[in-house]
Amino acid sequence: MSELIHATAVVIGDRGIIIIGASGSGKSSLAHALLQRAFAEGLYATLVSDDQCLVRAVSGRLICSPPDTLRGGMEVRGSGLHAFAYEPHAVIHLMVRLVEPAQVVRLHENTHIQLQGVAIAHLDLPAGEVESACRSVEAWLFKPEWKNKLVDSAG
Repeated sequence: MSELIHATAVVIGDRGIIIIGASGSGKSSLAHALLQRAFAEGLYATLVSDDQCLVRAVSGRLICSPPDTLRGGMEVRGSGLHAFAYEPHAVIHLMVRLVEPAQVVRLHENTHIQLQGVAIAHLDLPAGEVESACRSVEAWLFKPEWKNKLVDSAG
């Protein structure tokens, strides 16, 4: 059974990302910036849904789709709803939660959050800080985690 949540979702490369946060926290701005940055790098990138997402568990994966009324629309604050190419369904690999900057931890552990009974990797990132949030999401998507060899060998 699908659940309607207040969120925005995109696909970058082969990874689905769902962005949640309070109204005005920058969900659409972050999604738009991620899409633009991916396009600039020659990566596949597309909208799934803006503002509301239908999520459901299917075979241990979290699937996201847009509600019929929002398919292909994305809000540009101050300008209204605009047409965007979109995917009708995407597997979600990462949840980004936009929170107050004081709630953000400097170094994330590999943490997961449950949505529809599916464990999804998640990052808490500062609301309204699009550039730093983009860098964090891109690092999570495309950069292997680095382990400090001095720290690892000492422990």
